[in-house]
Amino acid sequence: MSPAKLTIGAFAAAAVLTALVAGAQELPLRDSAADSIDFSEKPLEESKLRLPAAPKPADLIRFDIGPLHRGFEHFVDGTTLSLGEDGVIRFTLVVKSDMGASNVSFEGMRCVTRERKVYAYGRRDGSWSEAREPEWKKIGAPSLAGPIYVLYNDFFCPGRHGVSSAGEAIAALKSGRHPRASDDTPSRLIPLGR
Repeated sequence: MSPAKLTIGAFAAAAVLTALVAGAQELPLRDSAADSIDFSEKPLEESKLRLPAAPKPADLIRFDIGPLHRGFEHFVDGTTLSLGEDGVIRFTLVVKSDMGASNVSFEGMRCVTRERKVYAYGRRDGSWSEAREPEWKKIGAPSLAGPIYVLYNDFFCPGRHGVSSAGEAIAALKSGRHPRASDDTPSRLIPLGR
């Protein structure tokens, strides 16, 4: 084949590749999880926040997040669980390790957008340290978000629809799972060591 034909062929191939890339850039990217989220929703106007009292052992409701998180126990303080007029579920989360360490946070969750916000962290003396510049963040994959994903999927936002009251959420926690929760939580399906 002559050098001229090779050059023309190379230019033709480059033109076809450029057209394909340009066409691909015009195709919208889809996120199947985003199909159920209403992005036309108005910006959230949050209710005024009031930090709760420090959690007491008698008020803690234990919930299981599966075998991937052995060595830790997870609790929600039932006295702090509320559903605000703004649609935000607020609660105190307590995570205890079998070594005696404990983490306490006061958080909010939005079911419709699959987001969470940490408002404050608990101190040993029972007081709160407010989070610097708290902001709404997407709830990630089950393996990364751990207890937050399980609270979202199994208790507070089953089927991506929020509970209708704090009492409904507390009942779900006490029974071990909301009746509308899906069975696709990977953290529950993947045993340790595999």
